[in-house]
Amino acid sequence: MSIQPTSSSTWCWIGKLTPPHTLLTSKVRETLLASLRQQPSPPLLLVVAPAGYGKTILLMQWRQELLARPALAHLAWLSLDEADAEPNRFLAYLILALERAGLELGPLSHLAATQSLDAQPLRTLSALLHALSHAEHPITLLLDDYHYVTCIEVDHIVCTLLEQATPRLNLIIASRTRPAWPLARWKTKGWVQEVSAHQLSLSEDETRSILGAHAQTSDVQHIHRTTEGWAVAVQLARLWRESHDGNVYGLGAFCGCVTDVADYLAEQVLGSLSPQCQLFLLETSLLERFNAELADAVRERTDSAQLLSQLSHLDALLMPLDAERQWFRYHGLLRDFLGPRVGQSQARRIHRAAAHWLAQASDWVQAVAHALKAKDTALAINLVVQAGGWALVLRQGIRYAQSLVQQFDEQTRRNAPDLLLLQAYLHAKLGEHALCTQRLELAQKSLQGEPRLLRDFYVIRTLSNAYLDRFAHDEPPPGLGEHPEELLAQATLECVNTLHLLTRGDMPNALRSIRTAQVQMQLVASPRGESYCCLHEAQLLALSGKMQASSALINSTLAFVHSHFGGESSLKALIGCLKAREDYWQGHWEQTTPWLNDGWTALEHADGWLEVVAGTAEVTWRTTLQAKGLHPALHELDRVSQLASIRNWPRLQQLINAWRVDALVQGGMLTQARKEAQQADLLTQSPQQDWRNLEAASLALSRLHIATGASQVAFNRLQRDAAHLHDKGLLLPSWRLKLLALVALHKAQIPQQTDDVLATLLPLCENAVPGLLLEVGPCLLPVLEDYTEALPALQPVISRLRSWRAQPLRVKIPFSPKESQVLTLLACGQPNKAIAQALDVSENTVKFHLKNIYTKLSVDNRTSAINMALRQGLIAPPL
Repeated sequence: MSIQPTSSSTWCWIGKLTPPHTLLTSKVRETLLASLRQQPSPPLLLVVAPAGYGKTILLMQWRQELLARPALAHLAWLSLDEADAEPNRFLAYLILALERAGLELGPLSHLAATQSLDAQPLRTLSALLHALSHAEHPITLLLDDYHYVTCIEVDHIVCTLLEQATPRLNLIIASRTRPAWPLARWKTKGWVQEVSAHQLSLSEDETRSILGAHAQTSDVQHIHRTTEGWAVAVQLARLWRESHDGNVYGLGAFCGCVTDVADYLAEQVLGSLSPQCQLFLLETSLLERFNAELADAVRERTDSAQLLSQLSHLDALLMPLDAERQWFRYHGLLRDFLGPRVGQSQARRIHRAAAHWLAQASDWVQAVAHALKAKDTALAINLVVQAGGWALVLRQGIRYAQSLVQQFDEQTRRNAPDLLLLQAYLHAKLGEHALCTQRLELAQKSLQGEPRLLRDFYVIRTLSNAYLDRFAHDEPPPGLGEHPEELLAQATLECVNTLHLLTRGDMPNALRSIRTAQVQMQLVASPRGESYCCLHEAQLLALSGKMQASSALINSTLAFVHSHFGGESSLKALIGCLKAREDYWQGHWEQTTPWLNDGWTALEHADGWLEVVAGTAEVTWRTTLQAKGLHPALHELDRVSQLASIRNWPRLQQLINAWRVDALVQGGMLTQARKEAQQADLLTQSPQQDWRNLEAASLALSRLHIATGASQVAFNRLQRDAAHLHDKGLLLPSWRLKLLALVALHKAQIPQQTDDVLATLLPLCENAVPGLLLEVGPCLLPVLEDYTEALPALQPVISRLRSWRAQPLRVKIPFSPKESQVLTLLACGQPNKAIAQALDVSENTVKFHLKNIYTKLSVDNRTSAINMALRQGLIAPPL
């Protein structure tokens, strides 16, 4: 098995991205090629036939035809193996192949070469489609041996490429079986041309061409009839004939199916080789690809190069993969023939040697695969540890780590502590907390006091608890941090400490902690870890009121992540959540939507912890409330509530309860708001709770107090809580409370000191965060309008708030025609029975429609439904 030495992709096999070296005995399939020339080229040329029919040869020869046409000369080749069924490995090879064809892929090339593609293959696919849409010329991609990778995820990738990348990308695919694609639908669109086994069968003239000019006509006819034009069997007959001085005696006496003919011929051909060559073929037949060095390693000899030279005449079966004839692979039929003839103990020795050789080349996925084929589970687990263990998630990403773990059977995954810790970290990253806890419990039972495992267990448990929003105070095991190679673990623990300090609202220490972590991440060369540190720091800076520094860091981190992980990465989506918050604070609310949409995909499916989710959720529901109204905003909160339940985040659920009250008050549903505030026990919460819930509860309850005439109560609470947050260094949250306190004072008709008002408004103008003023709403106008001369920056905000007041948003809720009729009659004061009679339906049907109306309006009675419908302009006011 070979390694690509020309790039950082040490895992990439030579011969994958180029066709096999032209076989001297491969005759041009002129009839087939002429047929392909005569027909228009569709987006997909699909060649389907069993092994040995010459699919690869046809692709190679058609490729040569295309290379001769300047407009079609941009070609990418990819030979597939069983390991490529993992979506990210398939995408990595696909990207490298397209790059060789001249496609500009930016950061995707580096990510593919280092096997660090995004945890969500669809993000990588989206980036790839974007690159193809900007390609300067069409590219033809040839995929050989597609049957090795047939699975739902890879099929989806190829189907998406065909349906969305045409005409910038054409596909030529060879497979032993027909893929599970919508071929019938594609054919009706003229997208598919299919070449079958019947079309690939050799004619009698082609059989004669392969056997040679000196072959007797009777021999040619007999071989063609016996092999039924099966190309590989004809090639075997040629080899057998050459090894017997042109004699085909014995073939005529053979009876049986075509497959038996191939086995018989293979046996005869190999029987003519020297014992050393026969043993070489057996010992290397278990390798997908190999060169003399790898062959020497698995054979424990040094004569592989010499034997390969002696076998050069078998180029139809032992195919060279490069012009220098350094790398080889077997024809599938020969592998199938030789494989069962390798003894079990010999096979284990070969696979074990291959595993060690591949580990030295850092191809950990294939190394582990060979170790498991050797039935050496201990070696396979040790290779995972050598590769980095749990740290693989940070270094290579989620998908790569998964591709290693998934090779092991369930029993091994449940018993090996190193695999359990790696799985626990993966489950934590993906939000699968129950599975994470289960794996940690299993790991704890099998640590056996080993210092390395104890340290790793401590790190993973601490990390997992952080994803669960739990911060314990367990003492670290002795020796943690004594070795330089543990720097990544130390940096990771510093990130967890930062989250803990942020939760407590300890801004100064949190900033010191995250900057320490960032330096450590730089020392261990972890761009992914460094990006997470920047994310945390940007959040801390913003909460501390250092808005310009936060904004600069967000923008630089977005550029850093884009350059290292591409424009469609989950990590960029996470940073985008902070960018959405920045846009919200700056008043660019309409710009938040794309960042939020992309961010939620990452938070829900790939990565995320409570602090990022909470900030993203608040921006989402507040911008939705202003743009679409109450019902859509509550719907967004319901979605976040489901995530809180799945992730087992009670603190987030408390936030949602407060936010619902806040939204209901702004939507005019005061009775429902008061009811939910009592149910959530918001009225009795104290400043001792975590700062996020303190801030949310204070805003929600103060809005409720102001709306119900208790403005003095609201002011007292806001003043107290703002001072508490300010003392912690949480300036941004304290600004929000102070702004609403200005409204409370105005509503309470208490004179306001000019210096106090300016002291509240000035930091917002200096930090360019008008979004906080917009967040309060038009009720802030009477305060702002008195200070436009002192603070001219307020004028755009005042104009915007006036427009909101003059033209309140009226969002149409999608009612069915029958529901609209029921709502109209309801507004006229008609009882259910009268409505039923008017619409000629039963009273139960009326109740059904009323239930739907209540749900859509987020109300629970007739009066509230009428009031909400009037407020949202769904029905005309009474005359």
